[in-house]
Amino acid sequence: MIGLHNIGFKNIGFQNIEFQNDVKGLLSAGLVAITLAGCGSSEDERFQTYATGRLTISTQTDSTTDFSGFEVLLAAQYDGDVDTLAIAVTDVNGDFELEISARESGVYPLIVRRAGVELSTSQFVVAQGDTSQISGSFPLNGRRLRIVSPENASWMAYINSKAQYSLSMVDMLETGDSAHLSIPQISEQTASMLWSLRDLYPGTYGAELASVESVQMLEGWNDALAVDHVLDLDLDNPHIVDAVRAARRSEARIAGQEASINLINYFLQNIQDIDRKASLAAELVVAHTDSLNRQAALEAALTLRRDYPDSKWSEWATRAAYEVENLLPGMPAPPFSVVTRDGEIFSLSDAADRFFVLEFYEPRSRIFQQELAERDIVFQAMNPLVFTTLSISMEPDRDINEALFEENVHAGAFAYASEQSLDIGAAYNIHVLPTRFLIDRDGYIMGKYSGYGLRPLEEDLVAIVRGN
Repeated sequence: MIGLHNIGFKNIGFQNIEFQNDVKGLLSAGLVAITLAGCGSSEDERFQTYATGRLTISTQTDSTTDFSGFEVLLAAQYDGDVDTLAIAVTDVNGDFELEISARESGVYPLIVRRAGVELSTSQFVVAQGDTSQISGSFPLNGRRLRIVSPENASWMAYINSKAQYSLSMVDMLETGDSAHLSIPQISEQTASMLWSLRDLYPGTYGAELASVESVQMLEGWNDALAVDHVLDLDLDNPHIVDAVRAARRSEARIAGQEASINLINYFLQNIQDIDRKASLAAELVVAHTDSLNRQAALEAALTLRRDYPDSKWSEWATRAAYEVENLLPGMPAPPFSVVTRDGEIFSLSDAADRFFVLEFYEPRSRIFQQELAERDIVFQAMNPLVFTTLSISMEPDRDINEALFEENVHAGAFAYASEQSLDIGAAYNIHVLPTRFLIDRDGYIMGKYSGYGLRPLEEDLVAIVRGN
């Protein structure tokens, strides 16, 4: 019997979360993705907006009235290449005009420079037909540029709502109290604020994103309202698929997996955008997998590949089908044999009669590094009579692998990438790192945990300990 740290997290049971992490990796609603991608369009279509402004200098800083030479730049990055969306230089009065043409609507950095010195960077919304007025007196001394337009007002309301949520959560974590509100109450309060932006700023980029995040925030706390909200969303909302994913899980908790599948099918039938339909078809595979309907999941994956062959989801469907056929909980783990860092041969059969954690990682992975300390605590706490572990690096450079051990000893056996281990990675369908498998004493898969999956794994290990 062993004791593990941090066992108070919500227990989500034995599970396979590869699909969910793959989905999140392909379509993120985070700010970085929005800034770089936003709402896509064809190569020929451009989103046009217009801005005028005046930039001045405080008389306390410079008594002259020559405000020329401020460079105002709006830029984007597409596929690693920087695209200048608009650039202007102020005249002697500090006045400028920007005619903006962007491949995608979204939030972009607005940079102000003078004499080669960057003075400020602000977030600026590009949306078709929006007109903005920009003003500021330098030095800003912590203030923001003033950007006035319906789109940018909506975006700031969205940012402020999220900031208030973060402050409330930090306050609760630090003091144990946040105006006597619980986490569900804070979540529902913020979700209500985000949802209200639909009425305050109808049709704006910020309101469209806020309404989707409202649904996501309600999931697990007020599932019925999450489902109600998703059905009220505009079908043309560019982020609607993210809301459907969250509401699908809410509907499954309320009315079961069949009802959640019906919800996806409703949106599949009514949404016209091809990319969004392909994303929803992928979510249908996930839903069938969650319901343990292997045949339906395979059929959904085949339909996805057939109907959307040119979509990024087509390759995902191939991996998903392999997962359903070979790597679901209850299936035998693929056999393997590998030479460890210490020169020993480790085979799946060596783990017989013990629970086995098989870990695939990359030593420089941000997630792996963030989880490493807790991972070592968990792995070191395992009773070797009950558990065994093996960690396989997918990094081929031995020096990079060895650097992980320069200052610390890490728990468990390790093996480095080789032709042999890469074959093992293929057998275990490794596309997200780190990925960990929990395998039972008889060699059957109990769970797969990809990306930030250490804590769900830890919870399942605790369940094993309590059952022994």
